[in-house]
Amino acid sequence: LLVARGRTAIESLNVRAVADENVTLRRLMGLGARLQDGFVVAELLPRRGVDDDFTMTLNVGSSAGVQPFAPIVTADGLVGMVERVDANTSFAITWAHPDFAVSAMSVDNKAFGIVKPHLGSGVERLLLELKGVPYRDKLDSGAVIVSSGLGPTYPRGIVVGIVIGEISTPEKWARTYLLRPAVLPANIG
Repeated sequence: LLVARGRTAIESLNVRAVADENVTLRRLMGLGARLQDGFVVAELLPRRGVDDDFTMTLNVGSSAGVQPFAPIVTADGLVGMVERVDANTSFAITWAHPDFAVSAMSVDNKAFGIVKPHLGSGVERLLLELKGVPYRDKLDSGAVIVSSGLGPTYPRGIVVGIVIGEISTPEKWARTYLLRPAVLPANIG
């Protein structure tokens, strides 16, 4: 009886794992439809002694069609951008890199700005800022921010983050909002 229950429990866990994987795969297929463009499936390569949360290496390169400035996305949202490409690998920066920036907007198209990494310390280092939002355009906490499609790198509609709240800056003509990123570095695979 105990062995039979054990087998049932293991089968139940396996079914749950397959169901979770199916959900992830369906979300990725939906991502391809939303982007309305070809994309290359890639895996993150393990770090080789480099203690850097701002860059990553992917297992695909120019032979698979990857080009510099290509966006890196998951089903959850924006991860970063390809900087350099070899024949079989790509080197990219994540949204946490100080050089990262993306033109973004609220889902309702009412507020536009530029998203950059929040240069705080500790846990705040894993946040983003939406800068340059005209003062008349107020965003509520929980508002979804997506890429605006302005510029050649990021297509319109990729989720970038969720508004946490407004932060005080010396600029009086524009608002700056703190964002929780759609994809945390630890969740990139």
